[in-house]
Amino acid sequence: MGRMVGIGTVNDVPRARAEHAARMEEESSLRRDLTAAKEVIANHRDNFTFMANIFDLMIESTPNVNPTLADRWLSLRPIFIPDRTPEEQADLEQRADEHSSDLFDKINLNT
Repeated sequence: MGRMVGIGTVNDVPRARAEHAARMEEESSLRRDLTAAKEVIANHRDNFTFMANIFDLMIESTPNVNPTLADRWLSLRPIFIPDRTPEEQADLEQRADEHSSDLFDKINLNT
């Protein structure tokens, strides 16, 4: 057994260093994995935004949409796209109005 120094032995130092190194390597590995996951999410964010906007447009411009479906989408949307910017909201509303107007023109309701 090693000589007592402070609260541990001299033999405990290499073991403590090895444990610390293993812990640091594990943290580094987790950080690398997290960085890789963030990159994948960032790369697919445009696709998620596009899909979310399509769902928004379908729900807002379809007159007889199932209310349960609309409520479900509204509850899930923040998971895909956390916050819509004012520009995105204005664009979505404009597209919905144009789409509705086009539909009404096609069936001769806008006269």
